[in-house]
Amino acid sequence: MDFYTVLIFVHVLLFAGWFGGHLGVLALVRQARSPKLDPEHRGFTLRLAMRLDRIPRTAFALTPAVGLTLAQSWGSPVKGVWLILFWLLTVVWVAFVWSVPRESETPNAQMLRKIEGALMVLGGLLFIVYGGYQLFVGDQITGKWLALKMALFGLVPLPALEIGEAMHRLRPALDELSAIRAPVPARIARAIDIASVASLILYALLIAAAFIGATKPL
Repeated sequence: MDFYTVLIFVHVLLFAGWFGGHLGVLALVRQARSPKLDPEHRGFTLRLAMRLDRIPRTAFALTPAVGLTLAQSWGSPVKGVWLILFWLLTVVWVAFVWSVPRESETPNAQMLRKIEGALMVLGGLLFIVYGGYQLFVGDQITGKWLALKMALFGLVPLPALEIGEAMHRLRPALDELSAIRAPVPARIARAIDIASVASLILYALLIAAAFIGATKPL
């Protein structure tokens, strides 16, 4: 068993944690929307969803670094010092996920969330541009399937950021939700619905990327 095989296993494990963990978060959030839940259980369900949310976010943070390490075998230009720097940034990102709660409203937390969002968008654009270039023009990456997967992965930050924003909007409503038995207020129900639609888009992208990686159609 070589290092490459171990990395493939880790890559699959991260996909399972990302997809499965996020599916659990979505199920909890959708359940909290039900008017049948009593206030105590509704508040507990949402708090549990926010805590569980750290698992798919961690998997998301680690996936690009593991993927780029695997891509060394297919001609990825991110190598040597650049790959080390990418891993260091990944470690900082994971530390942020676990040290700054999604619901935190401190100025520091808000600033760090903006930085996280900006880096996710920038990273997504780089993946789309480079993957698209290698898919249609370049020849640096030997497997065109990998270029397609990179371009597709670049779209992931869009639904991921929308989900994060929706989850963040739920936090101020936790106390209100825990104190009422009436149907969930319209603005909160809308935030849950937006997170649900964004989640479905995210699942479609993840399944497509996994399919491309497994079948290597190009």
